[in-house]
Amino acid sequence: MPLSTFLGAVLVMVIWGTNFTVIDIGLRSFDPYLLASLRFLLAAVPAVFFIKRPNVPWRPLLLYGLFFGIGQFGLLFAGMDLGFSAGLASVVMQLQAFWTIGLAAGLLGERVSPRFLVGFAVAAGGMALVAAVTDGSVTAAGTVMVVGASLCWGIANLIIKKARPDNALAFTVWASLVPPVPLFLMSLGLGGWGTVEHSFTTMGWTGLGSLLYMVYPAILFGFALWGHLLRTYRTSRVAPLTLLVPIFGMTSSVLFLGEPLGALKATAITLVVLGLVLNQFDVIGKVRARRAPRNPGPVPAGVPCAEVTAEPTKAG
Repeated sequence: MPLSTFLGAVLVMVIWGTNFTVIDIGLRSFDPYLLASLRFLLAAVPAVFFIKRPNVPWRPLLLYGLFFGIGQFGLLFAGMDLGFSAGLASVVMQLQAFWTIGLAAGLLGERVSPRFLVGFAVAAGGMALVAAVTDGSVTAAGTVMVVGASLCWGIANLIIKKARPDNALAFTVWASLVPPVPLFLMSLGLGGWGTVEHSFTTMGWTGLGSLLYMVYPAILFGFALWGHLLRTYRTSRVAPLTLLVPIFGMTSSVLFLGEPLGALKATAITLVVLGLVLNQFDVIGKVRARRAPRNPGPVPAGVPCAEVTAEPTKAG
């Protein structure tokens, strides 16, 4: 991979990591469901008029829009609005890797390796410590929402795995047509028209800028470049870069939002990231073994879905 391409990939990780801090800033101006609705509206329009619909039926597009849009981002924004910090959210959301492989094992019959179980146990220990954080950056309701968002992300990964679109960016853009109206109705139903009106009248340049950041750098630029990397280079070379997302997410939250980073939280983050590392490199090793076997033969039926966990949907 040329240095310029590598630096571009790292830039995408920076954008996706700091996106959690930007979401926190945006929630100061917008109702969470309204913010999510606008995010997907701007991601879909006007892009759908210029990007051809992917070669998949409407059903996976609708399901992906439901779980990726309403489930993942609706719950993520709501959880952060309920007091779950941006930095921790960037870490906890990466649990989607475990959800993805666990669901693939349960629903698709894919085998789960011993190292995956070890990685899951380590990450679960980190999550137990997250629940014990008392510095004001964690709430019970927020934790449930964010963990639920990571689960919806895992389900969305299986949907895109089954759909196998020819263009991940086009798939995301067209699926983004699904969430705006339901999310807007949720905002209207929970807060009334006054909440919607207040969001628009008080958003200012900061609120508008955060919304535009979530759409254009985070989705359109990030997904286009990430999709190019996945098509051009081996997944085993590209996937490990996603481990940078929670690192940049936590760092940006500490620097720009003043999120406290005590010993307990640092330990919890370390355990979750360590669990992700164990899972990531176990998956990569299996992909390498599958692609370059010493003794050519049938591909084992239970190889974990590395392509799913390395899709652009990894970063939000």
